Amino acid sequence: MVWLELEIIILRWNRFKRILVMSNTKMNFLKFKFIVCTLLLLNTGTAVISADVLPDQMIATSIELLELRLGNAANKERLGENRAELYSIIDKSLSPYFHKKYAGRLVLDKYWAAANQNQRKRFTEGLYQALIRSYAISMLNFDVSKISVRPIHSNLQDLKKITVKTDVDYKGELIPMSFSFGKFKEGWRFFDVSIEGVSYIRNYRNQFKAEIQANGLDAVILRLESQK
Repeated sequence: MVWLELEIIILRWNRFKRILVMSNTKMNFLKFKFIVCTLLLLNTGTAVISADVLPDQMIATSIELLELRLGNAANKERLGENRAELYSIIDKSLSPYFHKKYAGRLVLDKYWAAANQNQRKRFTEGLYQALIRSYAISMLNFDVSKISVRPIHSNLQDLKKITVKTDVDYKGELIPMSFSFGKFKEGWRFFDVSIEGVSYIRNYRNQFKAEIQANGLDAVILRLESQK
C-alpha cells in the first residue's frame, strides 16, 4: 500500500501545481515541495505499520487514484481516443486489489479442472484484460468524484467473503456498484464487480460456457488475446 499512498500525494501535487501555474500564484514551489516530501515520509511510516487494509479502504483508495489519473472532462475525452493509455490507468487502479486467478477460476467453472497451467494462465490474463476494457468504458461515463463508498460495519475477523457497496451519482440518479471480496493469503482482494446488480463474472461465465462448448477453450483464449 505504500507506493499507492505515495502516488496519491504525487498526483495531488501535480494537480495542485497546475492550478498554481494557471492562477499565476507566486508561491515558493521549493517550499511547497519540502512540505510534500515531509508528507511522503509521514505517509510511508503510517503505511508500514498498517497491518491489514480493509476492503472498503481499498476501494476508496482505488477510486481516488482513478479520479486523479482520469482527470477532468477534457482529459477523459482525450483518453477515450487513446484506449491504450486509458486501459493502463484502469489496470494500475485495480490490479493491486484484484485476484485474477480466482476470478478466472470462477468464470471457467467446471472447465478449470480440465485446463492445463498454460491455458489457465492465458485465460486468466485474457479475462482480466476484457474486464479492464469493460470497466474503463463505465468509468469514462461516470463522474468518479461522485462515487461514494459505503463503510463496512461488520466484524471481518471471522469472514472469508464480503461485498463492498458503492453508489455512483450518474446525472442525478444513484446507481449501485459493488465489489465482491475474498480473504486470500495475500489479504483481502476483490474478484467481481457488479453494476446495477449485473455481475461481470456471472456474465462472462454464461458467455464463455456456451463458447467453450461450441469451439473449445483454446479458441476462446485466442479470441480474448486478439482483442484490443
